[in-house]
Amino acid sequence: MKIEDPRSVTQSSNLHQTAPAGPAAARPEATRQNDRAVSQPAARVELSSRSREMHQALAAAHAAPDIRSDKVNDAKQRIAQGTYSVNAEVVAKGILDTRA
Repeated sequence: MKIEDPRSVTQSSNLHQTAPAGPAAARPEATRQNDRAVSQPAARVELSSRSREMHQALAAAHAAPDIRSDKVNDAKQRIAQGTYSVNAEVVAKGILDTRA
């Protein structure tokens, strides 16, 4: 992500501010700040394509249900019928694959 704000200015602590001369000096500070805000473009933010992909993935994850009821109902039905079995070797390989 890249953020640019052309209105930001870094000043050295050795510089002294002086009161502006002319008609602007007589105007209130709020008015002078508004004039500066109008004359400067707003900050610009650019998001990388990877950032956009991550945002889309996060949005999809939030939209997905927490519980996959079709899988839960299938498992319940197979347990009730006595046809549900667990292959320990497949489970072990799955655990090892996720740790690598």
